[in-house]
Amino acid sequence: MTTNKPSSPARGGILATAFVALLAQSPLLAVQQDLASFQTADSATLWNSVNDGVMGGVSKGGVKRTNEGTLLFSGELSLENNGGFASIRTAERKLDLSEMSAILVKARGDGRTYWVELRTSGQMGASSYRADLPTTAGEWREIRVPLADFKLQAFGRALPIKALNPAAVASVGFTLADKKAGPFSLEIESVRATDEKTSNAAAAAKGGKTLVDVATAAGGFKTLLAAASAADLVGLLGGEGPLTVLAPTDEAFAKLPAGTVETLLKPANRGQLLAILKNHVIAGQVTLAKALELREGTTLQGSRIPVRFENGRVRIGSANLVTADIQASNGIIHVIDQVLIPATPEAAAPSPAGLLQLAIERGVPLFNKGDVAACAALYEITCEALQTMDGVPEASRKEFAEVLKAARSESSARTQAWILRDGMDRALVRLKGNGG
Repeated sequence: MTTNKPSSPARGGILATAFVALLAQSPLLAVQQDLASFQTADSATLWNSVNDGVMGGVSKGGVKRTNEGTLLFSGELSLENNGGFASIRTAERKLDLSEMSAILVKARGDGRTYWVELRTSGQMGASSYRADLPTTAGEWREIRVPLADFKLQAFGRALPIKALNPAAVASVGFTLADKKAGPFSLEIESVRATDEKTSNAAAAAKGGKTLVDVATAAGGFKTLLAAASAADLVGLLGGEGPLTVLAPTDEAFAKLPAGTVETLLKPANRGQLLAILKNHVIAGQVTLAKALELREGTTLQGSRIPVRFENGRVRIGSANLVTADIQASNGIIHVIDQVLIPATPEAAAPSPAGLLQLAIERGVPLFNKGDVAACAALYEITCEALQTMDGVPEASRKEFAEVLKAARSESSARTQAWILRDGMDRALVRLKGNGG
């Protein structure tokens, strides 16, 4: 292979009742299945690290077993050379989670939000089913992630082409890609699958009211509850926590431009709505006194929200604090008078033809220096992304699906790279001819 061609809902209480029924829950006794444990000295050898070097980046990430019998995933994230991710994953083996409903991860992190990843049998390494794994700096947490929350992603893009098939799950992994350069550390004690069922009675038996119970009883958060339901935040808010919620009142939502809430509640805008809501949640329980001491909090969206005392009032970002330290069984609520909209500085996505050219420019040097598997992985995620990208003709979408199927039937990374590249070249000619 040469450098020329390597082979309309209304504002208010809509969906709030259903949201409460789903969220005000905690787990009953359940059958559990170990997906990874670290009791034996050689357990770390079952994990492989894959960093952004496959894309030309320079991030460092690795894994080792600690003396305490845990797995430590650590390193340093770099954004140089368009990089920005580090990951670990297990080798493929039959796991079969067909009878399971969620993944339980007991981990101690550094306050950053990681991804927990699942891969199915025969799935090439570049794509995975991912869900958020928020951590609290220095604290052990058992985080419940429903299987329904795992979405197929690759190349930084969601690929809504198929849902996760639990019966086909064959690998578990973790990735950090939060666009924040610097050292990171995630210590993992256990990874399990569970078939747990949930009930409101179980929550009551444990005592106390959940964050949702408290917000519902207060009566001033109908829009927030409806938005959380529309964004499918059951997996995030339904766990044991603790979480800190910066809760805008109904009046705060009413301050947004006319039609904003109704637009955000539409299914097509779920991603934007989810980003806004995650900008109001902080991992861990942060009291007002602690927040003023720290002077800021980092939300699950990744924003740093300043907290300060100004002109006789406490300010949280651009909002005024209305009420602080409302206790719930799984966290704490601070009421605010304004919706905190996260900044969106991301650059515009490349055109389909531009994405193809970029992948070829990065893939050719990888192939020529012997990183054949990395080249194949890069080409795979490019073809997957292009299947759902605007501006790609239907004929090309079908061709990408056929090319991916053909490549995945091969065991040789070299053959996979050739098959994928050939399909990419044909698509590039078609896209350029169509002005894409």
